[in-house]
Amino acid sequence: MNKLHPIYPTLDSTSEYYGKLLNWCGQDGFWHYGIGLSDTKIFDTGRGKTIFDRDCVDAKLVLGIEDIVFPPQATIERLSYARECFQHWDYGLLGWNCEHLARLVATNVPISYEVRKTFLRYFNHDGYHPTAQHDFEQYLKIHAPHLLIRKRDI
Repeated sequence: MNKLHPIYPTLDSTSEYYGKLLNWCGQDGFWHYGIGLSDTKIFDTGRGKTIFDRDCVDAKLVLGIEDIVFPPQATIERLSYARECFQHWDYGLLGWNCEHLARLVATNVPISYEVRKTFLRYFNHDGYHPTAQHDFEQYLKIHAPHLLIRKRDI
């Protein structure tokens, strides 16, 4: 893991948003997803894969996933490894989007409910990405096997 990556100076482990799955409705009308880094910073798992100020959007904690998420520190580490693992994957609203990546990092399930709630779900694995979980787990087995353990298994 690259500890020199720009996310590390922005982290605040005392923040309620640290290592949490966040979402917000964009000006485009779509829901966007990312991982909280601090009270003021979010890592956008979308096309730009950048850090931005939380005050630019009305980001909220994704509710109802508490029993399936990784601990915040593990989520941050998984985010760092996911950036490396998927750096060459093409972003696409239907195939591999911000929700797929953010949910994979936080819960180990690469699903987009945005895709799933449309008729396009029938053409796109019901919102699940077909290989991302396997690919990421194989990557982690080599680089960080301790990140394969889920919170409810601890």
